[in-house]
Amino acid sequence: DEIVCVKQFRPPVDAHTIELPAGLIDRDEDVADAAKREFEEETGYVGKVIDVLPASYLSPGLTNESASLVRMEVDMTLERNRLIHSGEMKNSGLAGDEEDRGLEKLLLPRVGLLEALDDLQRREGVKVFAALHSLALGMSVGE
Repeated sequence: DEIVCVKQFRPPVDAHTIELPAGLIDRDEDVADAAKREFEEETGYVGKVIDVLPASYLSPGLTNESASLVRMEVDMTLERNRLIHSGEMKNSGLAGDEEDRGLEKLLLPRVGLLEALDDLQRREGVKVFAALHSLALGMSVGE
């Protein structure tokens, strides 16, 4: 089992970051539809929404910005997903800012995620998105 992440350059922190695929919700979308769209745009994979958590706040002392976490499954028996995974098909969803930031898909182990993130920070100097680090910490409790 793997967690699908993205690595990209973020100018505000002047570094590459490791994040969960994410994006803004368009006016005519609900959270699940936006998650599927952004997931495919950023990773090339087609995913199935399993669960949508209520919005939570990232820094309520400073801003009202919220995020809804969405759990997705990727069916690797689908031809598109197999081709994206093997590198035989290029992700054509990247455009504009995403392409300019060098966004790339990164698969990390579900078991040992916290160690994998810590290793990337030590080896590559990347910054880890707080929600991903929190997820990894929570998952490590049961390992």
